Amino acid sequence: MTAAQRRRLTAVFAAAGISLGAAACSSAPSIGTTTGTGLSYDRVRSTALDLVKNKSTDCPFGLDFAKAAAAAGIGGTVAPAVTDGHSVTGNAGDGVPAAPWPSGVTHPPTMTEMPATPPSADITCSYRLGGSTVEVDLLATSRNDAAVSLALPMIQRNGRLSVDQLTRFAQNRPAVGRTTLASDGGTVAVARIALKGEGDLMLLLSEAPDSQVVNGELAGEPLRRAAEALAGQVH
Repeated sequence: MTAAQRRRLTAVFAAAGISLGAAACSSAPSIGTTTGTGLSYDRVRSTALDLVKNKSTDCPFGLDFAKAAAAAGIGGTVAPAVTDGHSVTGNAGDGVPAAPWPSGVTHPPTMTEMPATPPSADITCSYRLGGSTVEVDLLATSRNDAAVSLALPMIQRNGRLSVDQLTRFAQNRPAVGRTTLASDGGTVAVARIALKGEGDLMLLLSEAPDSQVVNGELAGEPLRRAAEALAGQVH
């Protein structure tokens, strides 16, 4: 990546920070509707913290990738991708205070610092599908409309998106209750799920970035349908 591309990528992430509280645009392609849940941010965080201490092979909140894949018409045998006795991991962050803008990033004159990052929690469930490793990632934040912005680096990495593709996705992120591909025909699907109370929750479905086999079925509309089915399972 060139220095100019790095600056553009940094600007995308910075712009996402500016728009943490902005309304999501609903004009992105390949979008479906997802129902809400009774899940709260606190429950996601407590579950993630429990997974830090205790190994598990059971994806929480009713998530079942095998059923979602079958419903989306994705073939192949699904099994947990077990490593060191677990296929589900969790993590939680306490947030980051406002900080100076990185050098070279354009920002509104009235915004003298990058916005603070809210507390968050994430859970990853890993599966094997044929020779591929598939990840179902849940990211919850304590602030409304913030999860997708925090997930942009992961979306860019897992989807191998160009700066232009990531920019378009950031500008057309799905609204709560919607599921979309990060790029046309892409290999990352993102669903935003309603939480009970304050906070924001998103689900990301993709092959693991280090997967040794690229599964052609895990792309485009079948991938989006599988993510939509997963989002509908959450309870």
